[in-house]
Amino acid sequence: MARVFSGIQPTGDFHLGNYIGAVRHWVPGQDDNDTIVCIVDLHAITQPQDPADLRRRTLELAAILLVAGIDPDRSILFVQSHVAEHAQLAWVLNCIATMGELRRMTQFKEKMQRGEEGSTSAGVFVYPTLMAADVLLYHTEEVPVGEDQRQHLELTRDIAMRFNRRFGETFVVPEPSIPKEGARIMDLQDPSAKMSKSAASAGTIAALDPPDVLRRKIRTAVTDSGREVLAGPDKPAITNLLTIFAAVTGRSIEDLEKEYRDGGYAPLKDAMADAVVALLEPFQREVATRLADPAELSRVLEAGAGRARSIASKTLDVAYDRVGFLPGRNG
Repeated sequence: MARVFSGIQPTGDFHLGNYIGAVRHWVPGQDDNDTIVCIVDLHAITQPQDPADLRRRTLELAAILLVAGIDPDRSILFVQSHVAEHAQLAWVLNCIATMGELRRMTQFKEKMQRGEEGSTSAGVFVYPTLMAADVLLYHTEEVPVGEDQRQHLELTRDIAMRFNRRFGETFVVPEPSIPKEGARIMDLQDPSAKMSKSAASAGTIAALDPPDVLRRKIRTAVTDSGREVLAGPDKPAITNLLTIFAAVTGRSIEDLEKEYRDGGYAPLKDAMADAVVALLEPFQREVATRLADPAELSRVLEAGAGRARSIASKTLDVAYDRVGFLPGRNG
């Protein structure tokens, strides 16, 4: 079984794109892989967060992941800050990565180009090494990533290989795993941009949006010129709607095109709204049930952290020994 690591931030609203493009692919993988799912709250604080809101969203995300199908008996589900080894290894990797590499990372590079470097937290600059630590601590062989995260995984690979050359074989060099279908769910109001957790947009279908909000967002989604319901590079808005509709119903885009081709956009949107609500209403009820028992959620996360720590601590001990630290980290 391959060791697979996935991380997701407890910021913004978990949306349909997160489910279709990521979590939906993690769930069946639990049968074939050694799966680790981490709620990366250390990454979340690279941007200012309200402490109470961060705690609420962390528990909410745990509930969502459990309802979505992450099984704590088949996977390790935990919160990043509960396993101190992530931050400890990140410091070592900060001393392996170079300033030039970190400056080339897209998020920081964009801030430099906007003249925001001086006001940007140091966490934004070095978080790629924390991401590398997340992956390398668990001898991860595969990391499910979208195209926009490939750069970070390439840095992780470079850091692992550099460490191994300098200090001896220590880390597994991970490979990317990129879903072929449904990996890019676009914003309903801007089909040139991915649906985002961090950007407040009327085009983001949040998993916990009430049914009336879901229907309104879908019915007001932008469309392309013409009336024909047909996917294609010249019809990005309709292609996105068809992609979402297909994903939530299990039908093919070709089948949906045949059914709605000549009916115009309104019938397509109405049927898609019905399908999304049918998927998310029971999902929301189950999440509410989970959130009503925060003690049980905490128990699940604590158990997951214990299992994660049993792996991470051994990896960190080896890395510490390789760089020359004296033994005694755990007393």
